Amino acid sequence: MNRRDLLQLIGAASALFAVEASAQETPFSIHKRPLPQGEDLNVLLPAKVGAFVRDELPKGAKLKSDEDLNINYRSGSNTVNFGISRAETVEDAREAIKVSRDEAVASNVAIREAKYSLKTDPAYFHVGDFIAWTRGTYFMYAKANSPQMLAQFMASYPY
Repeated sequence: MNRRDLLQLIGAASALFAVEASAQETPFSIHKRPLPQGEDLNVLLPAKVGAFVRDELPKGAKLKSDEDLNINYRSGSNTVNFGISRAETVEDAREAIKVSRDEAVASNVAIREAKYSLKTDPAYFHVGDFIAWTRGTYFMYAKANSPQMLAQFMASYPY
């Protein structure tokens, strides 16, 4: 294999796998946000995030370690599907990031421009209109109609 073939192979591999980035390059500056605390869903899932209004919380909804609590935020015709859980350990929360990334790869999501890091706090995976991230043992994700709507939502989400 010559150098040119090797460079093409490396380029193809980088298109398949996002390069890990440092905490200083986190999407939406999530590393600068406060750590969530407690399990009060009205605090963790504010009723209003910028222009987005949260759907009513399901009766009896609780933060769980083994299942994401999913809720929609809406602004006009735009929707952000948001999920949150609180893992038993930081490692478990980071594993959820890895699973999110693996599912994107398996679904043939174009991740050439993705940002991904498991070794930082927060750990994160961001591509286009989707982001998953951790803050300590909390795992969160947001999926929007478009990258622009995700950016608008993330500009106001507190954690």
